[in-house]
Amino acid sequence: MKYEHLVQMCNPQALDMNISRAQLWQGLVLRAEDPQRFDENISEVRILERSDDTLRREVLFGALVVREQVQFTELLEVHYHTEPSDQHIGGRMSMRIEEPQPGKLFLRFCYINDLPEKPDVSDSNDPSYFVPYLKSAYHQADMDTAKRILELAVAGVLGSR
Repeated sequence: MKYEHLVQMCNPQALDMNISRAQLWQGLVLRAEDPQRFDENISEVRILERSDDTLRREVLFGALVVREQVQFTELLEVHYHTEPSDQHIGGRMSMRIEEPQPGKLFLRFCYINDLPEKPDVSDSNDPSYFVPYLKSAYHQADMDTAKRILELAVAGVLGSR
């Protein structure tokens, strides 16, 4: 399955307040390093290894352990590679900054995993049955990520414009 969508990064409460590319980048890095700020379901995060452009981590959701490698392309993209396990299908996800016009920032979210493109909606025992629900969950999580980054920017946590 491949799923992608675009989110415009603007604050609807303050239309004159645009986030800068540097602030957006800092928000994406913070989401990788401290994902608990973005997802209340995360019970613990363990950073296993770190370099200038790569992070290996374990994210715990209660008993579920998700192992990931996160790669950073500065001011452009954060790419997640999730290892498959008995508990998790694994896959890849990226968040890419796009700026079609100066100051008009968007985040492109792209997910790729081994589930089929077309779900088998007749068999709830088939993993593909859950594809529409998974896409909906991805979309909601991404909207929440964008909102949280904007909140952190307004609060001054992500530096100045």
